[in-house]
This record gives sequence, structure tokens and C-alpha cells, in this order.
Amino acid sequence: MDKTYFKKQSLEEANKHQDFYRQMSDEKRAKAFLLMMQAAYHFVGKEWPKMEKIFSGKRKIHGQ
Repeated sequence: MDKTYFKKQSLEEANKHQDFYRQMSDEKRAKAFLLMMQAAYHFVGKEWPKMEKIFSGKRKIHGQ
């Protein structure tokens, strides 16, 4: 994502943000979601990371 492209928004423009995504097709919305998740979790250009299914160690509940 090009971080130099972002601009300041007024409250009215920010309020229209959800409408922008609602008007997108499901396919485009899914693509936008994938790109944002990749950027947020640092796996840009890669497949979704595998879910860890084997947990090691004991879980502490409430610090006990």
C-alpha cells in the first residue's frame, strides 16, 4: 500500500467511508479486505498463515 497517498479527511468524508465499501461488489470488497489484512499482519504477497492447531505449554487463567 502506498502510504504517501493518504489525505486528511473531514468528518463528512470519513462518515461516507462505510458507504464506499457497501457500494463495492463482494469480489472487490473481499480483495480490499485481503490487502488490508496482509498489510496489518505482515504477509503481503503470501498465502494466509496456517493456524496453529497444536498448543504447547499450560495456559494460565487469571495469572494462577
